[in-house]
Amino acid sequence: MVVAVGALPDSLTASPWGGSASHVVLSGLGSQLLQYKAGATDDESCAAPSTDVTGRLAESATPNADGTGVIVKLRKLTSQFGNTLSAEDVKWSLETGMVRQPVMKGTLKSSGFNVDNVATVIDDHTVQLNTTTMTSFTVESLQNNLFAIYDSKEAKLHATTDDPIANNWLSKNLADYSGWKLEEFTPGTSLTLTADPAWEGARGAVKRVVVKAVPNTSTRSQLVETGEAQVANAFEYEQYGSLASASGVNVLKCTSQTRDTMMFNTKTGPLADEKVRQAISMAIDRGALAKGAYAGFADPAVATFPNATASPTYRFDPEAAKKLLAQTQYPDGFPLTLSYSVSRPGPVAKQSAVLIQSMLGKIGIKVELMNVASPTDFSSALIGGRFQAVLYSEPIVIADPAFYTYAFYGTGAPSNSTGWSNPDFDAARTQLAATPRTNADERTALLNKMAGLADQGAAILSLVQVRNLVAKQDGLSGVVPLTNGQVYFAGLGK
Repeated sequence: MVVAVGALPDSLTASPWGGSASHVVLSGLGSQLLQYKAGATDDESCAAPSTDVTGRLAESATPNADGTGVIVKLRKLTSQFGNTLSAEDVKWSLETGMVRQPVMKGTLKSSGFNVDNVATVIDDHTVQLNTTTMTSFTVESLQNNLFAIYDSKEAKLHATTDDPIANNWLSKNLADYSGWKLEEFTPGTSLTLTADPAWEGARGAVKRVVVKAVPNTSTRSQLVETGEAQVANAFEYEQYGSLASASGVNVLKCTSQTRDTMMFNTKTGPLADEKVRQAISMAIDRGALAKGAYAGFADPAVATFPNATASPTYRFDPEAAKKLLAQTQYPDGFPLTLSYSVSRPGPVAKQSAVLIQSMLGKIGIKVELMNVASPTDFSSALIGGRFQAVLYSEPIVIADPAFYTYAFYGTGAPSNSTGWSNPDFDAARTQLAATPRTNADERTALLNKMAGLADQGAAILSLVQVRNLVAKQDGLSGVVPLTNGQVYFAGLGK
């Protein structure tokens, strides 16, 4: 099976982080404790992924009676080196993961886990993940692809004084419970896996997977149409229409809550002014973006968050935008550097950037476009706040809104590099996380309150809500996009 993608990362671990390229590998391998239940698929469309989780490496994950932890019982699974999945593997992987990728530490903490004492081994096959609080997404978070579980026994053999967590070795070698043996990995270029016959987990009929980074979308399209690649994504949106009519090819158009966004550094300069950011929002014709750059495969965002009440600042009104800008220190506009990368949100980023450049030019904002080619450089700049404005995407890694409203928007959140902060937003988000899913009306009211505050702050503008699109060989089963749009390799052919 050949899977053609836009980019592959430089590492098989979450460090260095390669944005969407890292999602391809970490989600594809799938060495996490839990997984979302797959949505139903047919030849043309697929249902929204379930927000209910089930076991992958774990047999079960259940909050304990006093709410101080989640008891995880492990399946009997074997690593590439013949070692059996153990509670110590889980403890070591989570502890070292927080060092390997600091965003993971913030995600664990926001999910309610005790990052200072994350796990207690009960026996070889049972571990308690300790919590400081139990949120509405604590258990759900264990499917997050950052929380990969490694074969700690093998990894420790490759630890050094300079690299006590063995990341240098793990970044180029596989020692996990994914069920795949590493045949070849060329950073940024190709990944070849073969099924481990000793692995006890459930898998599809595919025994060898070759993942190729094919940056050129036309070349990638040709690979699918000629049958040289059986699965591919990250095309120009108009190409999906052509692929859908090609013989032997089906395009899955899956429901998604993923949003493509425009983020601002609100710490200095013109973008520190909330009214400037609101004016930019009103100057963007999201309908034209959805129709043009996205070829109709996306819906114009009406608020910062999915399913929230429509916001006045999301209404396309360039005249109102000019009037709002006139109330600031920049009535005649200002120069703005807009960074983008085809690695995330995909090839559409270039076309979106050009359209937005034209739209903002009509209210006097002179946009200079900056293409960042390297996925790693792009992610590093974003995490470090080294941007003025940037086109991005927020794939859903944890579907509960109490999490995704925190990740980029909460004060001190691991992915909040905009500098925006609002105590009322934080308080409502904390209340949402403490409200059970069964209290649907209360959660909807809280989400609308938070959306209103985020709409007003306008630190991140949602542009469109996209679908998870995947081109696949006709008749191939098991191609079910996850919430982040990626494909689980062991599910192929299932």
